[in-house]
Amino acid sequence: MESKDNIISLLALSMGMDGLKESKYSDSFYDAKTGTLYYDGMAISKITADKAVKYFEMMESRCNKEDHADREMKMIYRCAIEAIKMMQTEKVKILLQEELEERENL
Repeated sequence: MESKDNIISLLALSMGMDGLKESKYSDSFYDAKTGTLYYDGMAISKITADKAVKYFEMMESRCNKEDHADREMKMIYRCAIEAIKMMQTEKVKILLQEELEERENL
């Protein structure tokens, strides 16, 4: 019987995501070339990341600045928004792509 990671890799390969290795797919990493975050057997595309930003912005807008708990949640949502946006900036994408290439060369 095929391992879960191998099946996922084969499925990804059949869908045109060439170049995936089992070890790369089972570890978390960000492919700056495609804008895809790989985590726990999932491929999170730039489209999904953009939807996440919109969702967190909507949730942040519902928070009441005057309420302590809401203010804390507002900061948590803002943290997620900024982290997603940061990983999509060119400088960070270059850095992450260099890190990925280093891992592939090991």
